[in-house]
Amino acid sequence: MLGPAGFDELPDNIIVEIFQYFNVKELLPLTSVCKRWQRLIPDQWLWKKVKFSPTPIKKVRLRKIVRQYFTHSTELVDICGKWRNKNAAYAISNNILNIMNRKSPNLITFKIEDENLHDVKLNLLPSSLQHITFTSCEISLPSLDDCIGKFKELVTMIFRRCPCLNDKHLSKFGKLDKLERLEIYGSYRIDDDAVRIISQNFPNLKYLVLVGCAFCGDQATRSITENLSKLEALEIEEWTGLSENGVNQILGNCKNMKFFSVLCHQLNNGNISIHGSRVLL
Repeated sequence: MLGPAGFDELPDNIIVEIFQYFNVKELLPLTSVCKRWQRLIPDQWLWKKVKFSPTPIKKVRLRKIVRQYFTHSTELVDICGKWRNKNAAYAISNNILNIMNRKSPNLITFKIEDENLHDVKLNLLPSSLQHITFTSCEISLPSLDDCIGKFKELVTMIFRRCPCLNDKHLSKFGKLDKLERLEIYGSYRIDDDAVRIISQNFPNLKYLVLVGCAFCGDQATRSITENLSKLEALEIEEWTGLSENGVNQILGNCKNMKFFSVLCHQLNNGNISIHGSRVLL
């Protein structure tokens, strides 16, 4: 293992390469080690992929980091809030998103976890976004206002444990012709109407996951077969309204389907049924 002297003999580019394996919490204290490290920490390559999660970060701290270290090269931001803690202001704000938009207009991936987004305007994010993930977030309809026409480059949208999500939220994104992957987990308000909006607004989907969407059924499968001709993978779980007819409709009409997974208690004695393989994707 290199001691302090041996490490100091390494060229700058090698040290930066090593620092890339550090998360933000580990990286920032290194600025106080020596002047050389203080000079290297702001290197744009260290801030290309910025991961705070799973450690919650307060808004004041995050704003300072975005203003000081984010650059045009920043491509990925993974933020964790702690919105159930009433005693502290965690994660993002409109002001932070404005700074992020200005400092990192080429942002490709945005991930936010455990945050209340009621007072946050998500349309302030850069229009360059291609991948967006919400995990355990409270998302209000006003937070998605003006998103229509803004995120035309989106390829991936993932919602994990966002129970408030419904068809009206999905409508706020408008038509996304480039969206290829949509994953929704644990959103019980997603129903047949939501699937209809998905199939009409995201016509080029190749991968669709709808897990824990209890109010979906055969009507949803009809929307999928009628509109999602490019679908290659579909994962369904806990659809109370799904019958064997709906399953057969998918198998018989989705000609590009390479992987189809179904787990519903009323079908196949409650066992999972898998057709095809993810390996093919």
